[in-house]
Amino acid sequence: MNIRSSFSQHECFEGCKRQWYYSYIKKIPQISDMSYAHRGSIVHDILENWYSKKYKDIEEAKISFRKLWDKYMLDDTQLKMKKDETWLMIINGIDLNKTITSTELKIYYPETIAYLDLVNADTDEIIDWKSSTRREENEASYKKQLILYSWLYKRKFGRIPKKCSVQYLKYIGEKGELSFIPTEEQIKYIEEWYYNILNEMAKVQSEGKIPPMCKDCTFFCPYKNLCGTSGVDDLFKWTLHIFGNHIKIEGPITKLLDIGLTKKFSYELKNAYFMKKANPHARTTIEFWKLQNRSLPIGFMKGLVKTLTDYAKFKKMEFAIDIEDHRIFDETKIEMPDKFINNIKLRDYQLEAADKFLREKIALFELATGSGKTEIAIELIRRLGVRTLFIVDRKELLIQTKKRIENSLGIEVGQLGSGIDNIKDITVATVQTINKNINKHESYLRSIRFCILDEAHKVAAKSYFKISQQLTNTEYRLLMSGTAFRDDGNDMMIHAIGGDITHSLNSQTLIEKGWLMKPQIKFYKNYMPKDVIKRFEEQAKEGLINETPNYSNYYNVFITTNQYRNELIKKIIEENKGKKILMLVKLVEHGNSLEDDIEGSKYLHGSTGKKEREEIFEEFTKGALNVLISTISIFAEGIDIPQLDMVINVSANKGEVKSIQVLGRVLRKMEGKTNAQYIDFIDETKFFRLASLARKKAFYKEGHDVEVLEYEDTQTT
Repeated sequence: MNIRSSFSQHECFEGCKRQWYYSYIKKIPQISDMSYAHRGSIVHDILENWYSKKYKDIEEAKISFRKLWDKYMLDDTQLKMKKDETWLMIINGIDLNKTITSTELKIYYPETIAYLDLVNADTDEIIDWKSSTRREENEASYKKQLILYSWLYKRKFGRIPKKCSVQYLKYIGEKGELSFIPTEEQIKYIEEWYYNILNEMAKVQSEGKIPPMCKDCTFFCPYKNLCGTSGVDDLFKWTLHIFGNHIKIEGPITKLLDIGLTKKFSYELKNAYFMKKANPHARTTIEFWKLQNRSLPIGFMKGLVKTLTDYAKFKKMEFAIDIEDHRIFDETKIEMPDKFINNIKLRDYQLEAADKFLREKIALFELATGSGKTEIAIELIRRLGVRTLFIVDRKELLIQTKKRIENSLGIEVGQLGSGIDNIKDITVATVQTINKNINKHESYLRSIRFCILDEAHKVAAKSYFKISQQLTNTEYRLLMSGTAFRDDGNDMMIHAIGGDITHSLNSQTLIEKGWLMKPQIKFYKNYMPKDVIKRFEEQAKEGLINETPNYSNYYNVFITTNQYRNELIKKIIEENKGKKILMLVKLVEHGNSLEDDIEGSKYLHGSTGKKEREEIFEEFTKGALNVLISTISIFAEGIDIPQLDMVINVSANKGEVKSIQVLGRVLRKMEGKTNAQYIDFIDETKFFRLASLARKKAFYKEGHDVEVLEYEDTQTT
């Protein structure tokens, strides 16, 4: 016999041998609502610490209680209204003022183990805390448990306890205590009972067969879906439990299925080869599936269902998959207009996207810049009418999005960011502000029912994932991007938060349908004499032996201060006087230099004050300012400027994502606008030439025509 059991294990076996087999032999985790179990643990922990004199006073105990309550996130469960009731149980336990010699006394032998809440070995008294409601059925069970403890107490101390008591902490007075004096007859009976069941357990274990099903499966059985009531054992049954941001899998996970889940829900880092080369022991695989947790992020729900289905079909087994949602949704309903109040009429594909999202509830939309992603999101806010958080990543987008929602729906919208902390039923926030104050806004985030994450290709950043972890009761989750992939290869992180791409529309399709303008994309090459290129390369070097080229030095020489390149930029602007031109730079000093050289231009960057920023933007979109210089981090994405005639990308950026987003700035149609131009450069040296070709390739992949111009006027002095 190699089983060490306990009272709870014995009681489980006596009630249902099959449940015991699944739990203790197969070790299949019991996935159920653990909120009451967590509450019981909190009560026991606080009282144990109190009677062990680990708290100086009641306030210290209360602080510990609050921390544990938050740790188990019980405000997100059915116990959220029972916090005070739970604290009162602890007070009742403290007020009993018991005299004890041991807390959580552990008694164990080769065949048994037990933990006794409170023991007074001087008076031979055993006390057990209970946070449950007092009922006849649990009275019998608890008394039996204390008789077992009395048998173990006798084995340890050589004498029978003089008193056993169950303290029901919900009550005070007589109703709060069940006490008795154990007898020799009771101890003899419990000893026989214990060993009889232990022998039966050993028999089941040695046979290795699943015990028969119970005639009547209890409501609380954690293996109902696995066990079933059909009498058929060759049936795979899985229940997918949604807890917060994760799916917990209840049901059989074989070695083959475990391998399949691991392979499907993992990926190798893009620079894994070089990481391994530098450190052979480096971890270069990101794995979302862990067998010990039996869980996956909520975004993988569809992929998980498909994997389980494929596995059952491969094994030629009947199967059933149930989904149980344990989240608690905020029931607030917000009054919304019947349609957009500013007479905007949504396009067919926008309405189709909204309908699709309402069916999916969690979705990733890849919609080209200019497709009206914000209008789709606003329509969903209008239709759902629930507590909503719209997350953006920049101040400009924060203000713009807030205004567009207010103008479209005629409601007051809250703002978190740009110095304002004003939460409403519909709130727009920057990711930076929420992350900075995530503890402050923890309860608010858990109340959100609909969350929109704009520019979803950035969600692999830790800040986005951190916020997602707090959105534990979010029924609807929409991720939007014009480019739903990442240059660093961490695409799967996006899908972990918002699922697969369920609706896609590229710029070429929108151009063909007449919703966007066809761009004229031009790359200038050979704008520098060959001898100057060599001179610049020497200038960028630091003269070290076996020197590794310094990117910053090269960027300064070939991009920021390159008079040949900057003169070409000035000439392009002069040839396009009167047009609305947006020039995007990478570094502040480059923007300052171009602003000094280009008459009538203004430079807007991250350090520009809020008021000045708004004034410059207003002057560019509605006034006489025609040349706006800005850092690419601000204007690559999201900012809506239909008036734009031309974008000049002078940043020499590397990524495909950024390039496609930059092009999107100029494609929007507007009355009087005749063309949409994108200007770029095939730059010199290995640092920048490959980046230039990657940008050009990105446009080809999107279906655009690209013209490469030979620039011969290189006689700049």
